[in-house]
Amino acid sequence: MTYSLIAKDPQTNALGLVTATGNLAVGGFVPHLRAGVGAIATQGFSTNYWYGGNGLKQLENGENADSVVKNLTDADKGRDYRQMLLLDAKGNGAAWTGHANTAHHAHIIAPNLVAGGNILANDEVIPTMKSGFEQALKNGVPFSRALLCALKAAFEAGGDKRGTSSAVIKVVAPNALPLDLRVDDHPQPITELHRLYDMTQQSDYQSFFVRLPTPDHPHQH
Repeated sequence: MTYSLIAKDPQTNALGLVTATGNLAVGGFVPHLRAGVGAIATQGFSTNYWYGGNGLKQLENGENADSVVKNLTDADKGRDYRQMLLLDAKGNGAAWTGHANTAHHAHIIAPNLVAGGNILANDEVIPTMKSGFEQALKNGVPFSRALLCALKAAFEAGGDKRGTSSAVIKVVAPNALPLDLRVDDHPQPITELHRLYDMTQQSDYQSFFVRLPTPDHPHQH
């Protein structure tokens, strides 16, 4: 019911996740990110939300990406109905797609990137999502906007076979403030998410954003 992409920006060590679905409030269940640790998307026919927090804790304790996914799915008797995407802080990816997820379903793992989805309109949605992100970066598009390009490319390739009604983008980086935008229910959630993102780039918002405290500069005002 969901299509998602997680990526790392090697230049800034930022981790970003975009996701969209044909149901309500995808931002409440799918994305789990922690700067300097990793990012996890929890989705599937019957989503196991707890993979997110438990997986990030295991990453923080030194487990590698493959081990975290194996640990969580091996312990879950409902794993055949789950889909999990994981990218650690070093850009190593791992994923699980249970066979009981509704077709079309798939995932892709590449350096600094993991993408996957289920209940998709066709087999091209996830490859198109990946290529949409990579092409945007090649064209000089900033990392966070390239994530939105990936989401749009997946939607235009068919997206969720039921349609798309909610979408989210989250980006975190060490010693930086997060980007966290979500559309919980909208007839055109991808377009609405782009509109919200564009608002964050306006001068009034940026002048507020850049003066906020960060761990490196806790006394900014």
